[in-house]
Amino acid sequence: MKKGLNRVFEVDSVIKTLVLCILTIGSYLIYKLYRFSSQINKNTELKISNFFIAIAITLFTISLGSLIYAIAHFQDLDILRTSIGIHVISSVFDITWIIMVRHRINLISGSNKGDELWLNPVITSILHVIYMQHKINQALLKAHITTEVNPSSPP
Repeated sequence: MKKGLNRVFEVDSVIKTLVLCILTIGSYLIYKLYRFSSQINKNTELKISNFFIAIAITLFTISLGSLIYAIAHFQDLDILRTSIGIHVISSVFDITWIIMVRHRINLISGSNKGDELWLNPVITSILHVIYMQHKINQALLKAHITTEVNPSSPP
């Protein structure tokens, strides 16, 4: 599968992605994962289950709500323990989703370990969608430059 990132994804600001991930307490991360998954599902045969996506989003929402509630009621340790338990389950789904998207982006770009556009698993685990968007932007810029230099080559 070497369709090319330029036929699946769009350029977006990495700084905007970073700022929104921070300001929205991670909600924008989930939105970007959803957008990446939708673009992958729409433009490739490398589908990510909509059922899985719905479960991950639901768990994230419940987890975020329970963490906020637990912080507001920090004196009650039972609430905090329950909230942390929900957060751990939600995190497992989020990490799985990040791995699924990363793997598919690498397949779409035709990148292997060590390639310029390959999404490094360690960096992806730290920077998530910020790093993914950076690599997508890199690939789209490279494709754009290649098209300008050699207009007869397909994008």
